[in-house]
Amino acid sequence: MTKSGGNRSKGKLRRAVMGAGALVLVLIGYSEARSYALGRELVRANPDSIGADVTLTAFANALGRSAYEANCASCHGEDMKGSQAKGTPDLTDDIWLYDFGRVSDIERTVLYGIRSGDARSHNVTDMPALGLQQQLTPEDIKDAIAYVRSLAKKDADQAAAARGDKIFQDKGVCYDCHGRDATGISDYGAPNLIDDEWIFGGDDATLYKSIYDGRHGKCPAWIGRLSFPTIRALAVYLHSMSKESADSPSRTAAAVTDSPHG
Repeated sequence: MTKSGGNRSKGKLRRAVMGAGALVLVLIGYSEARSYALGRELVRANPDSIGADVTLTAFANALGRSAYEANCASCHGEDMKGSQAKGTPDLTDDIWLYDFGRVSDIERTVLYGIRSGDARSHNVTDMPALGLQQQLTPEDIKDAIAYVRSLAKKDADQAAAARGDKIFQDKGVCYDCHGRDATGISDYGAPNLIDDEWIFGGDDATLYKSIYDGRHGKCPAWIGRLSFPTIRALAVYLHSMSKESADSPSRTAAAVTDSPHG
């Protein structure tokens, strides 16, 4: 091959490489532009109506999954099942400590957190240390546990459960947050005590510690740390991963039951 022929071959190769590089840049630019456009559309949409848009939901779930893995999995686990040792709830069920599990509800929690220090966070009340504060004696606490056991249809000493019922409804003032029927009040983040689902664990020792020492679970506020499109996408993803729709009849009924004025 002559020198000029070699130069022509190198020139063609160089142009081919440059063309391929330009195509890659175009594709990257298109992808980024599309993501930007979808992100804006995601923010503009009614959060509780996003599920009706297949394209927007797919985009949000992909972005939300990535955000979860990077920011939430360390506490809630890669499987999203939570950790009783850390007091982080299971995010794959349809049980919500605050509000009713709509995308807008989840978004608020992600934005402002729980006892995060942000003035807008969920921080109306928490589980008081009824033992440390000497409001309840150790015997009272054991009776209250027996009562809770009986609510969840677990084997319990019936005499102790009867005493615990009175403690729940009177001396312990437990009803004020958990409701007279012990089904919880989502405005306060007070959990349902009759479903046998526990954030910190439902064995006797853990229940004793919860009543004696109190609980003060936290979730960080992600506003200012994640972009708003990412926060909304995370809320959509968490909603998608729950077992039931937030608009199910059971959730609607819970909204009425959980009202402190109902």
